[in-house]
Amino acid sequence: MIPRPGDFEAWLNRLPGFEDARVGSITPVDGGASNITCRAELLSSGARAVCLRLQRERGIFEPYDVVREGRVIAALAGTSIPVPRVLGMEPDAGVLGAPFIVLEWVEAPHMGLAPDADFDAFTRTVARIHGLDWQAAGLGFLGVPGSAREALAEELAVVERRMGAFGCLGEPFLREALGRLRETVPGDGRLALCQGDINVFNYLFRGGEVVAVVDWEEAKISDPRMDVGQLLALAHLKGAPFGPAGEQPFARRYRAASGRETGDLRWFRAAWLWQLGVIHFGWRRYGNGGVPWYTLEQVGELLGMALAELD
Repeated sequence: MIPRPGDFEAWLNRLPGFEDARVGSITPVDGGASNITCRAELLSSGARAVCLRLQRERGIFEPYDVVREGRVIAALAGTSIPVPRVLGMEPDAGVLGAPFIVLEWVEAPHMGLAPDADFDAFTRTVARIHGLDWQAAGLGFLGVPGSAREALAEELAVVERRMGAFGCLGEPFLREALGRLRETVPGDGRLALCQGDINVFNYLFRGGEVVAVVDWEEAKISDPRMDVGQLLALAHLKGAPFGPAGEQPFARRYRAASGRETGDLRWFRAAWLWQLGVIHFGWRRYGNGGVPWYTLEQVGELLGMALAELD
């Protein structure tokens, strides 16, 4: 799937400022299941590297649309959200074997590796995303649901479709969880820009601050509590004790950073534990080999406790 440097070089030379660029190598830089990210080393004046992001055919967040992701990043460039600069987008899969976008290379480690990473800075950035005037930023092309409840119902439907693709549509605990979640979709939310995957590895740090937010493939207009629920679910899978959702450390920090009351978070934690159960199957089928870092047994136990709270 990784293109030959010469093929990419021919395309890159058409971009203003890159007419004399020579591509020395193209190297994948992560092992996740998002759109495929590569570092392209340049042997010429100007930038020493660019980020080449190729559309993945199958994976845990399918269906993928890398050009849509590029449009999101380009729209955010004029806002307070730090993102890489979009250099170009190519929807024609015939050029490199898949649609792709090209971004500036941000020389900064993600939160999991940055020695100066600050969790409060991360939380402030998440809150800033949720507080953005997405209409003024021109992000209406993401699709505007009629209500937060409608947005959440559609998110359940999207993940249900993935269940079929991942071969887990018949898993009893996932089917039962989906039914319970559908019965209890909250109707008290607001619509906001959601990144859709606020994993700490998508936040690049320098000098103790977030200098770029990457991986916008799951961006949507939805209830921002869905983003919060992801961090709560991941924290439990990494060992955080199960307790009241609104009193979890990230929930408290998020309220302080956003200046907003979140309302009830129980449904959102349960929804993400269910989704992580589905992702477990997709990871094993379409990931980079091996098994996820968490087990289905962990998900099942936590999901059972989370769903019991919805009774």
